[in-house]
Amino acid sequence: MGSDTTNSIADIHARRHYREDMDMLWITRDGVSSNADTLLTFIQRVDSFGFSREKFYYSMLKEDLQRVRVLDFDSLESSRNTADKVFARLEYYLTKAFLRYTEGQRFGFMNPFQAFNRLDKRNDDTVHVSYRSLYGWNTSLPGSNYLATACSVIKGDGEKFTDFLAKSKPHNPLYNKYVAELNKTNDKAYRRLLLCNMERCRWENDGDYPQLHKKYVVVNVPALHLYAHDGDERLVMKVAVGTFKTKTPLLHSKVKRMDFNPQWIIPKSIIKTSIVHHVGDHAYFDRHNYFVRERSTGKIVEPENVTREMLLSANYSVVQWGGRGNALGRLIFRFDNDYSIYLHDTSSPGVFARTNRMVSHGCIRVEKPYDLAVFMLKDKDEALMEKIKYSMAADFSERPREYETTDERPKRSEMVRSLKVDPLVPVYITYYTLYPDAAGNLVRHEDIYGFDGIIYENIQKFL
Repeated sequence: MGSDTTNSIADIHARRHYREDMDMLWITRDGVSSNADTLLTFIQRVDSFGFSREKFYYSMLKEDLQRVRVLDFDSLESSRNTADKVFARLEYYLTKAFLRYTEGQRFGFMNPFQAFNRLDKRNDDTVHVSYRSLYGWNTSLPGSNYLATACSVIKGDGEKFTDFLAKSKPHNPLYNKYVAELNKTNDKAYRRLLLCNMERCRWENDGDYPQLHKKYVVVNVPALHLYAHDGDERLVMKVAVGTFKTKTPLLHSKVKRMDFNPQWIIPKSIIKTSIVHHVGDHAYFDRHNYFVRERSTGKIVEPENVTREMLLSANYSVVQWGGRGNALGRLIFRFDNDYSIYLHDTSSPGVFARTNRMVSHGCIRVEKPYDLAVFMLKDKDEALMEKIKYSMAADFSERPREYETTDERPKRSEMVRSLKVDPLVPVYITYYTLYPDAAGNLVRHEDIYGFDGIIYENIQKFL
């Protein structure tokens, strides 16, 4: 153990156990626990999901177990196969192999937080470096409690031990589909694609995944599509996502509200790059329906009083009036998240005719906002659906104008302003480069953000 420098979480946990607890898990007065044989049976099958048995010490453990059974030990103290060395080696490497298998299958063979949340630098002033967070799923990681549970299972009865190993297998239904494909092909590129997407299946969102729900929405970023499911009903539409520099983050939440003709509070990153140099150009602000609002009071600042310092300050917001021409379109789907990311309509629907739809600052533009709004409704009330359609088509703006009260303007009472989504609808923003179509056939998608390369680099040491 002293010379072991391997650094996977499982390896670190194995060393921690023996340094802090010193409790023997496999070796008893009667020899080696029969659970060791069960473990070898599971390790023997790791090639079925593309991994090498030898990365789990299969041959060494099998050989040492045989030595113990036939008492084939060396007598010379300088030999590596004296009884004490064989028993010590078995104890340590059985634990390492067990934790590598169970933690890897249950939580993943890499840490997605480390891989993706330190990928894109936001600022780098040589002293302070910050990164854009790209992975926001509630993915569990093996901690001290898991280690304690796993160690107690090793010392338990064989049935519970076998059950623990079996339940370490990923629960995501896509995993079995990928494994079946892996065992049918020798194509290196396709196997690599399968292995990367199998690893994604291991990052469980605290045991939650879309297929557990009757009604849910999945946005698969590489596919540039949204899939809405309600039992046997399925709604599919194109989406536009973040550019390579402003990637759409991966997250899970629940749609709670739909807002019609929303105002757009413009992110500071866009203000810095596109707006701040237009200070004093009243025509520019008027043409884009922008205004400046003091955040603490909600008061609108007169255009002639707007300064560069205001635009860059956290005390003021640049906002675009809702309605025609608004970047969010006529409808936005709100859900809690740490990224200010939403599904929304767009004032530039022509983007959906393009093959490359990596155009946003991170938010997701949807091709069929009305259809998605109807999907969100619990009861498909025709009067309400007509009102939604009218709200999205009417020439309505929140911006006060001199003709606000003319007969040409729709009455505010006829407009839908906001609707609660009840019950809440789970939304999953995912990244699968191999994903089933409506018929269940796996379809390849371009790795637009290069995430597959990162995954493969991390899991390669187990292949």
